[in-house]
Amino acid sequence: MRSKRLAPEYLAGAPLSVGIGSWVMWVLSFPVLRVGFSGTRNTWACVALLVLCVLVARPMVRMVAPARLKEHRLLVAGRAVGLCCVVAAVMTSLDPQIGDHPMAGVTVVYATTAAVLGLMRIVDHGYFPLVLLRTALGKALAAVVVGYWIHHAGGTLVPDPDDATAGAVLLAVLWWSLVALSAGCAVVAAVRLERWLRTGPPARPAPPGVTSWPPAVGDVWWAELTHDDNSHKERPVVVLERAPDFVRVLGVTSVDKSGRRRGYLKLRLSEWEGMLTKDGWLNLQIAHIPYCDFLWRRGECPDPVWDVLGTRAEVRERSAKAGPAPGFTFRHRLWSAMNAHVGRDARTVRVGVAGRVRRVWTRERV
Repeated sequence: MRSKRLAPEYLAGAPLSVGIGSWVMWVLSFPVLRVGFSGTRNTWACVALLVLCVLVARPMVRMVAPARLKEHRLLVAGRAVGLCCVVAAVMTSLDPQIGDHPMAGVTVVYATTAAVLGLMRIVDHGYFPLVLLRTALGKALAAVVVGYWIHHAGGTLVPDPDDATAGAVLLAVLWWSLVALSAGCAVVAAVRLERWLRTGPPARPAPPGVTSWPPAVGDVWWAELTHDDNSHKERPVVVLERAPDFVRVLGVTSVDKSGRRRGYLKLRLSEWEGMLTKDGWLNLQIAHIPYCDFLWRRGECPDPVWDVLGTRAEVRERSAKAGPAPGFTFRHRLWSAMNAHVGRDARTVRVGVAGRVRRVWTRERV
């Protein structure tokens, strides 16, 4: 599904990194399975190897975490411990089939590690529920195709521990890893979609592409502002207050409002350097914006303007006669769950006789 908001944390060498890390984890875990915790010396040796295994798992966990979580050391360490526990449990249960075959052991550890890291990334980055559900369906289709191929080739998805070969075990582990990714992705999508359609886009996790989150009171952000006619346009906004399911803001426009000074506040470029490109007008009517429509932070509202907003400016709520705030109907929530907007884009301009449209992007694609 085409998306203008993609997770920026991308590493082309991730498969190779996980492969090397899985090999090292297998080398460290294999002696533990063979020696066990019999005797004081063996116990301390096994504990040391397990600690080293956690230290190897930590960089892989940190690699797939979003930028906002990379510096949470306790969270990253806890996830690394959990990853090692899952790998140890799988290796223990499959030890009779793996035996002393290095390739089989490394493949089992790689499949398990990739599945766990994939689930972590889904939980951290899976913001738009219907985009996430599409990913789950794609993985489920791949699992069906692979499962049919294994069954057609005479294999089984649940090999017998006593009679199965190492190859049959590897195929089964890879298939179950794919099933785990698909199921985990579907569960996360279903849970987040239910809340999304009921109360609106959540504040957590952060939408893809943002570097500072959540919007703080007094911040200036670039956001998609939806109008009453369902058109939407990227505009600077000043954050006034955060609610659980939306943010109250004041929008900025470059259209001259000198004839309507009562409802607008003049903004001088000299005070808004780096946030505006020319003089603008601040709409004093509060607008409600869902969290998914915030794009990136531009800076902080200048102190003189903030003082005016808190003392002399006639900041007002949306009139009850104007109806509910745009962008919060069920139809809007459903479309936003697909990372899309209802209605036409205010930036779309008509060119030529045939009425073709050309979309003018005002920012780089995230």
